[in-house]
Amino acid sequence: MSALFRVRVLAVSGTQVWCAAAGRLTAVSSGVLRAELTARCGEATVVVLDLRQLWLSMDEFLPLPPWPDGPRTIHLLAPDLLRSHTAEDGRLHWHTDLHTAWQAWSALSP
Repeated sequence: MSALFRVRVLAVSGTQVWCAAAGRLTAVSSGVLRAELTARCGEATVVVLDLRQLWLSMDEFLPLPPWPDGPRTIHLLAPDLLRSHTAEDGRLHWHTDLHTAWQAWSALSP
């Protein structure tokens, strides 16, 4: 079976992790991606997720958002279609561009 998405750890600083994911996001792969990100980032206190390279269709139902369980703060760069999944999760901080996400990451680095 070919991979539906790719996850890369781009940076680690203490208990902070910056990950990027790319690929097609579906109802099934969203749960798989969440499990993969939880395995890689679940112990981190702060995570930056760059999900801008995820592809999802407007009519796709996502039973679970793809971000990991565990981190107390998640800085998120993601397609606008995922914004509706952020409303109820107080850990999420939405960034519209890489510059603001990087500023948040840099300000938090030990």
